[in-house]
Amino acid sequence: MQGKTHILGGIAAGTLYLHYIGSVDEEVLFFGGLIFGAMIPDIDHTGSKIGRAVPIIDDLISSIFGHRTFTHSLLFLILGYWLFHILSLPESLEFGIMLGVISHIVLDMLTVEGVKFLWPLKIRVGIPFGVKTGGLFEHSFFLLLILIIGYNAYQIYL
Repeated sequence: MQGKTHILGGIAAGTLYLHYIGSVDEEVLFFGGLIFGAMIPDIDHTGSKIGRAVPIIDDLISSIFGHRTFTHSLLFLILGYWLFHILSLPESLEFGIMLGVISHIVLDMLTVEGVKFLWPLKIRVGIPFGVKTGGLFEHSFFLLLILIIGYNAYQIYL
């Protein structure tokens, strides 16, 4: 999936959470965390928005792990969760980042390439007839995410 789809996927996950499950104390931090978290896993891809923003870190992670491995894994989620307990960031921000990362990983699981969710095991999790990054289905899915965000935002805020 492309960066813009991941960003909307993170925001959609957040609006679904707020509409159907619960609330957060600081929504600005929550939504900022969703956007940041939705982009973080692609720090392993030199062509990504976040990769271009921090090229030294991106090059290092990409050369050590490759794309859609460590930063798209259960281990990455566990380490992020552990790191948040050490840093003591605002809970709304932490939750937003984690939900954004999860949405990113789930969206990449919908692609033909899939992800190595159980990394360091070499098992790829994806669907064989999945979405081609940048293809027609992704663009259609992008529009669906906009509708999901609009509907949930309407239900939450109006």
